[in-house]
Amino acid sequence: MKKINVYDMEGKVVTEESLSEELLKDAVNKDVIYYYVNAHLSNLRQGNASTKTRGEVSGSGKKPWRQKGTGRARVGSSRTPLWKHGGIAFGPKPRDYSQRLPKKIKRTALKEVLKDKITEDKFALFVPGKMEKPKTGTFADFLKKLGYTGEKVLFIFANDRANNCNLVKSLRNIPLVTYDFSNQLNAYSVLKTDRIIAENAVFNSIKKHLGEENVG
Repeated sequence: MKKINVYDMEGKVVTEESLSEELLKDAVNKDVIYYYVNAHLSNLRQGNASTKTRGEVSGSGKKPWRQKGTGRARVGSSRTPLWKHGGIAFGPKPRDYSQRLPKKIKRTALKEVLKDKITEDKFALFVPGKMEKPKTGTFADFLKKLGYTGEKVLFIFANDRANNCNLVKSLRNIPLVTYDFSNQLNAYSVLKTDRIIAENAVFNSIKKHLGEENVG
């Protein structure tokens, strides 16, 4: 069984959670992760870059000078791409970069990146306790005690936004720290962080992402 530490806000290990080694025994599927990341980043692109062709820039369509007899190079328009202020040849135009990403690929990619973090001992759980008002120093001290200062850390909270409001606000001013909710978790947010610290209440959800059945 894979043991995962559960910390309190003082940075002390209060208990442990276990995870079946069967869920982690296979090698991480990097091909699925690559396919997912490539599609995810493509879907973030706006695709609104645009340049003007020779038919769209301002300028006369009249031939600047006669074809022969001047000793100068022949030219048919002042809007040619060869001239300053002319049109752009083969420049970008608005386009749709989006790629269809099957749900199965999304689920598999999330499973693989979570498995990678757990296997590398970069996954931990914590018990946040009650916080009456936002307090950045509480989480800053917590990360310092764990030795995670200077690392990209992702906090995963339960879906109840109302109860986690003060916790989320306490994290916003800490550099390199981000947060997400268990029902919105995606593979890219997990992949681009160094460590994950999940609320103890979402561990069953994490196990479901990893493929463990019969989780309450």
